[in-house]
Amino acid sequence: MASKRIQLDPQTVEAIARRVVESLEQRGLQSRELVDAAELARRFGIERSWVYSHAIQLGAVKLGAGAKPRLRFDPQIAEKVLRKAGGDSTADPPARSGERAGQPQGVGGSGVPLLPIRRQGENESPPAA
Repeated sequence: MASKRIQLDPQTVEAIARRVVESLEQRGLQSRELVDAAELARRFGIERSWVYSHAIQLGAVKLGAGAKPRLRFDPQIAEKVLRKAGGDSTADPPARSGERAGQPQGVGGSGVPLLPIRRQGENESPPAA
């Protein structure tokens, strides 16, 4: 039995493509933007480490199946989560800054002041004779 090939003209192909897009949009399956943790942190002015530690809550999408798959985030989903977190002070993401959030300069994670770092030869007393 011989098979028949159907040939479609460009206008028909275009009409089919438009109809598929319309159908997907009606179902809410249009393409969504996915960004990495660094971009999400930049957009919302938060620490990248906070994004990773709250990846599940932020709706992370895993790319790959390895031990450490790359993560991508939908900014619209993350924005909803961050709005909810805004009402709960314990869930507030740390703001980006030059220093570690909530940590004054010269204080370690234990709250104990750190010793100043000096270069070799700086402020050294001469050896005792």
